[in-house]
Amino acid sequence: MKILKIISISVGLLVLLVIGLFWGSNSYYEGQDSKLYNIDFSEDEDYQKPTEYLSNKEIDSLKTIKVESAKIEIIGTGYSGYDFYMWHKPTEKGEIYIKAFEVTENRRLSEWKLTNRTRNIVTGPSEDFKLFTGNTVVDEGTFEKYYPARFELWFKSSDDETEKKLTEKSYFIDGWDR
Repeated sequence: MKILKIISISVGLLVLLVIGLFWGSNSYYEGQDSKLYNIDFSEDEDYQKPTEYLSNKEIDSLKTIKVESAKIEIIGTGYSGYDFYMWHKPTEKGEIYIKAFEVTENRRLSEWKLTNRTRNIVTGPSEDFKLFTGNTVVDEGTFEKYYPARFELWFKSSDDETEKKLTEKSYFIDGWDR
């Protein structure tokens, strides 16, 4: 009987701990995300929302686009995540990846996820622009509450590890509810 009582108390404490952790993390993220709900931004800027989705035929057509300079296109939503299409004409070995910032405060967004889930290895120089891809969610924000974000395409050299920003593009995005 004593063992049954100890097990019951232990299970009860574990349940309370799980509820407390869930509630605490929810409250923390809600506070962080609420900073993005009522952002004042310049009406002069012409922010557009990313296209929500592409058909397979449209995705295939991205492979044949002729570009003259580094370029980023973002497809998706905060709910399903964003697909990143990045064009770069490699001049050396290294890697390319995306960095993102909330525009009004220049606050970095989903730093680890964006950098790592959009990272592509560049194997060497090319005469033509190559298409690279990545996919991830942006944690900051919540569904249907849009805010301006700037996405930057970066290159990091394998030789000396210097970083160089190649291009940027701003969008009006929503985040992913955690």
